[in-house]
Amino acid sequence: MTYLNDVHGIIIGGTQNLVRDECTYDENDNLIQLAEPAKSRARDLSLGIIRAHGAHKIASFLREHGADVEVVDYSFSWTLEELKDFWKSRYHSKTLFLSISTTFRTSSLYIWQFAEWVREKYPHIHILGGTQSIDKVLPYKLDWYIYGYGEYGMLELIKSLRDNTSDSLTYYQVGNKRIINCQKYYRSFPKKELSISYEDRDFIESWEVLPIEAARGCIFQCAFCSFPILGIREDYSRDEENFYEELKENYERWGTKHYVISDETVNDYHEKLERYASVIKRLPFKPRFGGFARGDLIAGRKKSWDTYIELGFMSHFYGIESMYRPAAKAIGKGMEVGKLQDGLLEFKEYALNNHDFYGGHISLIAGLPNETFKTLDNTYDWLQKNWKDQFSLISPLGMSSPLFTGEHAHIVDEMSNFSLIDKDPGKYGYKIIEKDYRPGSQLEWISNTGMTTKSASEWVLSKGLPLTYGSLPPWMVPEYMIDPDLDYLDMMIKTPKMRTLVELDLKRNYLNYQNNYDENDVPETQFQQQIQKHGKKELQDSIWWSLDSTRNVTIKEKNNISENNIVFASGGKHFKEQMDQYKIDFLTRYKRKKINAN
Repeated sequence: MTYLNDVHGIIIGGTQNLVRDECTYDENDNLIQLAEPAKSRARDLSLGIIRAHGAHKIASFLREHGADVEVVDYSFSWTLEELKDFWKSRYHSKTLFLSISTTFRTSSLYIWQFAEWVREKYPHIHILGGTQSIDKVLPYKLDWYIYGYGEYGMLELIKSLRDNTSDSLTYYQVGNKRIINCQKYYRSFPKKELSISYEDRDFIESWEVLPIEAARGCIFQCAFCSFPILGIREDYSRDEENFYEELKENYERWGTKHYVISDETVNDYHEKLERYASVIKRLPFKPRFGGFARGDLIAGRKKSWDTYIELGFMSHFYGIESMYRPAAKAIGKGMEVGKLQDGLLEFKEYALNNHDFYGGHISLIAGLPNETFKTLDNTYDWLQKNWKDQFSLISPLGMSSPLFTGEHAHIVDEMSNFSLIDKDPGKYGYKIIEKDYRPGSQLEWISNTGMTTKSASEWVLSKGLPLTYGSLPPWMVPEYMIDPDLDYLDMMIKTPKMRTLVELDLKRNYLNYQNNYDENDVPETQFQQQIQKHGKKELQDSIWWSLDSTRNVTIKEKNNISENNIVFASGGKHFKEQMDQYKIDFLTRYKRKKINAN
């Protein structure tokens, strides 16, 4: 056992629902600002109200070894001055490191201004970063990067920083950046004890949906996905008793009943589901779970249906990707489509008849190999006919270029989130249209059916990125935050008119941007570049075309959009306003408590 009772550190974590590029670093590691940070209310409303899972896992693990580590959640809500005030209230003689751990690429200006302030005012502090993809942090100026599942790598790093023995570590050097590949040298799996133990100073509230990990890794090798690079082909599920203790502790301390399971695939093994369902029977309460599940395994394994209900796993995110079998098969999936569709519908009916809630979120990709617009239209028609009470989302296929092509290319190849398609587009029938690309940029492609990045995007816009709006996964809808006693049925939307609300928000955001746009500004952001390229009038018409085509509305109707048309089972416009205000009040309350805590 390594004892670090003379070490204190802070980990900043969180995620945004809408990631804006506010800043980055240039080739000389100088911080540059691309856009003004959003106002505090807009920043707060863009946040997902869920704890920074990776940050808390690392902190809990280090605490087991004696270190005093505190996590700051909801980092994108914090202003620069608030972060400074928090740091001043916590810093003492044992403070050794500041770490930044976010789900998506951190481009928040305040976070990086804060890191540079710490570097300037406290030059002895080590500034660290961690993620499951190096391209999400490499553009930023940190001392050390932890790649992958980082418990053991972080432990060894903190120990070596304390003892000034970092030369003994195994790491890569990229300029001034030092990178530890935990997937290769400090593997954190198999790891049967995956629990998080929150602290009083985390200020957990009873209504929160907490993240929890049941197993680590994914046994599948889908060509579009980044997880194969983290690939674990075995069953590295956690010990049942360890799982039970975390659920029991959180209920007794905080009253927690709702969880999102962070596993890459919850239902890869039926036996795993059975083991955890047996744990639920021992608890003094019935938890509710949501997470990523294979739709084909739902449809094809009816023996698991009772187990899902026993487990309380009723909010499903299905990575279907395509309902055209040749396209799905090309990327590593490919259940016969009729069986898949019938199975999903049968399970939905079964779940609604045997449980008080079911949420099915179908995720699709436009532009996969062998896919055509006709097959996409067929999928859209099926969803409109059969899935309007649930949620479905489609996005164009994204394809990234290598970050480095020179001497460091092999490093990035080991530690990027590039998919198998990214690495070898030609193998999957793609040609890259534009070869003169910047490192890390999105590539323009053409598929083996003639579909392009542009045409796939235009199809998505013509249908509306969310194809159906029904019941939403609980971690996406903070509606129940108003009243912890709301039943899950109260979160279900009676009509599909939430689309109108989304369109209204887009309209407001766009018009607000227009009102504040300075003709003399040098375009820096992607949005500004589009305005410069196409002109404001053309872009405005394009935006309204994409929105209007999803609803087939007239110009007159567009000008008369009313929030009163939004009907939720538990309310309407007033309830959404309540939700938004509750979210802001919670974040304000949380930050105040964190700054003032001992």
